[in-house]
Amino acid sequence: MRDHVRFIALVACTALMMTGAAVVRASDDTASSGSDDDDRSASAAASLPFQPSDLEFLNSCASCHGRDGKGAGFLTRLFRGIEPGDLTKLAANNDGEFPFDRVFAVIDGRADVAAHGERRMPVWGDRYMRREMSRYGPDELNEYRVRNRILELTYYLQSIQES
Repeated sequence: MRDHVRFIALVACTALMMTGAAVVRASDDTASSGSDDDDRSASAAASLPFQPSDLEFLNSCASCHGRDGKGAGFLTRLFRGIEPGDLTKLAANNDGEFPFDRVFAVIDGRADVAAHGERRMPVWGDRYMRREMSRYGPDELNEYRVRNRILELTYYLQSIQES
């Protein structure tokens, strides 16, 4: 339970830092352009909503799922009988509700039960953890870094949903 609380606190702090950095960048940009205070406030306010980046998706998912998430990545020609899936229809295929927890779990993959069948998608939780271990060595923040990357992907997928 303590780990869950620490994870939530880390995510909240990360979001606040990202928002603060966006506000500072927006206010620096408008200040340097000689705009008045109203323009600076409007620019900072426009940058406040969290907009997930597509960079993690492009690096980890687009080769199979396509840049647009519709399942036509350049590696699909190597698959035989395997459809990566249209990731823009996850909410539509779930009665209009984005299945956030399930998407997170599928991307992570470390908690999937082997009895549920063969897994064709890479276990990104393991891959990300290996990357973090090679970068930082064994430390307790690695799991938070991995979860943060998976959260970024999950939020991005939520942002590209179509009806």
